[in-house]
Amino acid sequence: MEKIWHDLYREAKNKLSTKEIPPFIESGTSACAIEAGNGQIYSGISITSNTSINVNAEKSAIISMFNDNEFTIKKIVILNELEEVIPPSAECFEYILELNIIPDDIEILTDYDQKTIAKVRDLLPDWWGTYRNKK
Repeated sequence: MEKIWHDLYREAKNKLSTKEIPPFIESGTSACAIEAGNGQIYSGISITSNTSINVNAEKSAIISMFNDNEFTIKKIVILNELEEVIPPSAECFEYILELNIIPDDIEILTDYDQKTIAKVRDLLPDWWGTYRNKK
């Protein structure tokens, strides 16, 4: 496994820190680290509340990336509060696919201990937007 995967895992793990912000908002129950096209690592945490204004860790990391004017994702690691590797949410899978011109190249860590990595195209081979990228 490439060193970058260990770096991404460590960055996500360091971001995990569940906090209750007043009794209504909770942050840090999941964390995400992304290697962007520029080689930089961007990270984010989840924020949940009793309203519909919630942000999952993947989107938080992507927003951080956007703030640096970077829009390409190469690798993704997401951890839950138990430090287990988890896949992107369905909403973020769609967001990730729409964001990247060539989403086939995006890799996701699926198991840290087993050193298992999957390409997005293998996890979602029949994505509806594929035909648009071929134009």
